[in-house]
Amino acid sequence: MKLTACALTDVGLRRSNNEDSVFADINSGLFIVADGMGGHAAGEVASCMAVETICQQLPALEAAVDPATCLQEAFICASRSIRQVAAAETIKKGMGTTLSVLYIAGDSVHLAHVGDSRIYRLRRTKLEQLSIDHSLVAEQMRQGIISPEEARTSQLRNILLQAVGLEDKVDVFLLRQPLRDGDLFLLCSDGLSDMLDDEQICSILRQEHSVERTARALVEAAKAAGGRDNIGVVVVKNSNSED
Repeated sequence: MKLTACALTDVGLRRSNNEDSVFADINSGLFIVADGMGGHAAGEVASCMAVETICQQLPALEAAVDPATCLQEAFICASRSIRQVAAAETIKKGMGTTLSVLYIAGDSVHLAHVGDSRIYRLRRTKLEQLSIDHSLVAEQMRQGIISPEEARTSQLRNILLQAVGLEDKVDVFLLRQPLRDGDLFLLCSDGLSDMLDDEQICSILRQEHSVERTARALVEAAKAAGGRDNIGVVVVKNSNSED
């Protein structure tokens, strides 16, 4: 196994501050994207706190027999910590964050996710969204109420059903997948996925570039499409060969 990774954030074209936080460490196999929400820079605080909490749990994660249980506990810990700060400081009331974590250990990939940031995998030429969106429009799509095309333009698309920091307990989406040579993963905030559809994302990921060049290409494409929100991306590749 040979991992390469690149994490990038960009404020985008319409926001004055960046509430996205990203983390990538190929040595530990831990990769994170968090997209904060809340006024007066509280979203930035929430996303940073979430990333820091997950990173603090890394020793327990590496020693865990069941990484999924450890990740779920880390999400709950992050949510409680954010709520405590929000309760103590009026200006941060109601802050929260999405949180998407990819943890690679041995020949397994562990996902833990809350919110509408996303985790994709490109295997060979097929792109698959491994995470699910905890949003109102995503739930409407799952129930067949609206189509994917209607979801992309819905005025309700930014309404989250779950976020870290809004409640003490969160229903974490957990998934374990086998790791294969050549797998390429993308963790991203909705600042990317709202600007580019899956076909456009797939087209960029399929290009035989370094992870750094791929990450930059994704950010620039999202900005070229309007850049309405902060853009956070983490690109991870598993390969036994050099890029």
